[in-house]
Amino acid sequence: MFSRNCFSVSAWTALAAGNVALAALNGHCPPLGPVLPAPTNPATHASVQSVIYNFTGAFQSLTAELYSTGVSFAIKSIHEASPLLELHHTPAVFNPNGTSTIDSQTVYRLGSISKIFAVLSILQQGHVKLDDPVTQYVPELFDLKGETDEVSDITTVRWSEVTLGALASHMSGIGTDLVNDLASIPTDWTQVGLPKLDEASKTGCAGVLGLPPCNRTEFFRDFGKRHPVYAPFTNPVYSNIGSVILGFAVEAITKMTYENYVQQSIFTPLSMTNTTIFNGPEKNSWGFIPVNESWWGSSLGYEDMAGGFYSNTVDLLSLGTGILKHVMLEPAKTRKWMKPVSSTSSSGLLMGGPWEILRSNTVTRDRRLIEFYCKAGNLNTYNNMICLIPDYDLVITILSGGPESNADLVNSILSKIVEGLLPAIEDAGKAEAMSKFGGDYVDSTTNSTITLALDDAPGFAVSNWVVRDVDIIKNYGKFAALSSSPKDQAVSVRLYPTNLSSGCRIAWRAVFDIGNAEELATKDASLFWPDASCHTWGSMDRLTYGFKSMDEFVFTLDDDGSAQSVNLRTFGVELKKGT
Repeated sequence: MFSRNCFSVSAWTALAAGNVALAALNGHCPPLGPVLPAPTNPATHASVQSVIYNFTGAFQSLTAELYSTGVSFAIKSIHEASPLLELHHTPAVFNPNGTSTIDSQTVYRLGSISKIFAVLSILQQGHVKLDDPVTQYVPELFDLKGETDEVSDITTVRWSEVTLGALASHMSGIGTDLVNDLASIPTDWTQVGLPKLDEASKTGCAGVLGLPPCNRTEFFRDFGKRHPVYAPFTNPVYSNIGSVILGFAVEAITKMTYENYVQQSIFTPLSMTNTTIFNGPEKNSWGFIPVNESWWGSSLGYEDMAGGFYSNTVDLLSLGTGILKHVMLEPAKTRKWMKPVSSTSSSGLLMGGPWEILRSNTVTRDRRLIEFYCKAGNLNTYNNMICLIPDYDLVITILSGGPESNADLVNSILSKIVEGLLPAIEDAGKAEAMSKFGGDYVDSTTNSTITLALDDAPGFAVSNWVVRDVDIIKNYGKFAALSSSPKDQAVSVRLYPTNLSSGCRIAWRAVFDIGNAEELATKDASLFWPDASCHTWGSMDRLTYGFKSMDEFVFTLDDDGSAQSVNLRTFGVELKKGT
C-alpha cells in the first residue's frame, strides 16, 4: 500500500546513525502527542503563507506532467473555516461524461477510505464492544462451508475467536478478498501454469468485467472456501472482507440497511452531501472519470462497503474535521480510536482500526516522534488518502484518478506537504503559545519565580525556577530521594500541555530530562533498541509531596485563553504572569 523507497546508504553509515539517534533534539524526551497547543489561526502566520506559496508552485510543476490524471489536494486546520490550501489539477485528456473542471466538489471513487465508515458505525453503537465476537451479530459465519469437508486450523477460520475489533484492525487472520479473484478475468490461465477450473470454483460475480455484483447470499456461499492466513490476533493482514462483515454486523445491530445507517448517522450530521456507497453521484458530470476508466458507476456489491464509496474534497474534509472535533464520537471514544492496535514489520507503520498510522521523527525541527492517522484508498486507477494529524489538528485529503495515478504519487504529495508545512505550523503554534503562556511568572511575597521560553526543542523550556529562594532545578537531586538514579547529573526541564481543563484552568506537566545530550547518546548507543533513554511515559508523576505532583502546573486563563498565573501545587505558591 505504501511504497518502499530505496536509498544507497552504506551499512556502516546506517549502523552509526542508528547508534547515535536521540529521542528528540538535544536528547529531550517529550510525551507522545502535542508538545504545544495546536495553532488556532495558522493561515495568518507568515511561515505558513510562505510554505503554501512554494508548495503551490511545486504542485503545479508535478501535475503539469499528468496529461490524463486528475488530482485534488487540500489541507485544513479544524480551527479555521476554510482550508489552509486547496489545489486541483484538471488534465488535458479525460472522459467527456465526467467533469471538465476539477474543483472541491468533484467526486472520485474512494477505494478503501470507505473502511473508515464501517468502523465508525460500529463505534457509534454504545452497547457494542470491539471485543465482542463477530458471531454474536453475524452467526451465519459459523455455517460457512469449505471446498472440502476438512475442518482444521489450516482450512477454517476460528470464527468464535474473531472479534469486531479484529476485523476493524486487520487482525482477524481472514482472507483478503473474495471478489478480486483471477478466475473472474476472462483469460486462459492455463497458459501460465494454472489448472482449469470448474464453475463451482468461480464466484461468477464481481461487479466489473461484465460480471454482476456479488450479493450477500453469494458471499456466504463462497467465503468459506478461502483459507485463513493466520490465526486471529497473530499478525495484521489487510482484508477487504473484514469491512464487509462489519457492515453485516451494523445491519444486524441497527436493523437498518448499511447504506441507510451511514447516510443517517454519518453523512447527514457531517453534511456530506456528495458521498454515496452503492451508486455514483446523481450525475456523472459531478465526478472525475479518467479516460478508459471501467470501474466508474459499477457496483462491487457487498464489497462496496469496503472500497466502493464515492466522495469529494469538501466531504472528506468534513469527515476528518468531525472526527477530530469529536462530533461523531465522545472524546474518550475518539481518543481510544486514534491509537495503534498492532505493530507491523515496518517501524514507520502501525495499524489502527482501520488507520494506517505513519510515524516519523524527521518532519519537525525538534525531531520528536509524530503519528499520522491515515487511510489510503486504491480502486483501479483511483488512488487516494485521508490523513489526520492530531498533534496539530490538521486534516489532509488527496484524491486522484487516471492512468498516471498510483500510490507513489499520493505518498509523494503527502510527504512533500508534511515535510514542508509542519515546521511552519509548528512556528505558528509557538507564536501563539509564546504570547499566551511564555514569559516570567513571579510571586514577590514568597520570592518565587519561573520563566517559560521557546527554542527549537519540544515544549517550553523551564528556567529560573525558584521557590522561597530555593533553586528547584539545581536541587532536583535532593527531591529524588526515593530514586536509585544518580543525583549529580544535569537536569533539563520542559513543560508540555495535557488535555485536562476545568473552566478557566488548564493543566500542563513538566518533564525532567536527566543527563546531557552526550550522556544520553552514549546510553542509546550501548543498548540494542532505539531511543532507549527515552522513557517519559514511565517517569511522569513520580515526585509527589502531600499527594501533589511536583510536575503539575495549573494555569489560570483569561477570556482569550492567555495565562494570568500558574499554580505550583506541590509548593503551595501561585505566580502571576508578567506583562
